[in-house]
Amino acid sequence: MNILTPETFASVQNEQNLQLIDTRLPDFFELSFVKGALNISLNLTKGKEIGACINPQNETIIICKPGTETESLQHLETFNIKNILGVFPVDSQNLKTFDMVISISSEELVLDSLHNPKALIIDVRSESKYQAGKVHNAINIPINELANKSKSLNKNQETIIYCTKGSTSMLACSYLKANGFTNIKNVWGGFEQIQKEPKALFTKA
Repeated sequence: MNILTPETFASVQNEQNLQLIDTRLPDFFELSFVKGALNISLNLTKGKEIGACINPQNETIIICKPGTETESLQHLETFNIKNILGVFPVDSQNLKTFDMVISISSEELVLDSLHNPKALIIDVRSESKYQAGKVHNAINIPINELANKSKSLNKNQETIIYCTKGSTSMLACSYLKANGFTNIKNVWGGFEQIQKEPKALFTKA
């Protein structure tokens, strides 16, 4: 296993077609992550269909919490990501330049949903889950379709994303951030938390 130092990571991170995948949990990832990194957290369902958000063939650097290097390698293998150049354990001291994702609560989503009609709300769960129950004005773009369908979205529009528990939506947020979207919010806890809000917030599709 090739463990990268901050210096060696900095020397390679901008190489063409290099894929940065961060396996830290969304609660840590959202606070500070390397710009362009995708969040495939260790609690994301192993082998989940994530479409073209990642390219298993690309050379990849894993960014992870110290102590989870081996677990992160094994986790990404379940997504057929095997062309690993190195592993970069990060903490608050060695992550010098970073990006962030804003997470909002289900209560804050209620306010945006009811009082900010210009916000785009995206449900990245499967169509079957969306049909069974959704935020009333959300559109469905399953995570495996996001890479293709996001091309037609306004990159500057306020965009709020939710999934079932919050891990897939953080992957979606990181993908959109890496592709130039500027106003992205993640719903903490996903639809499991949203369902605890007033019934008027969500309906069947």
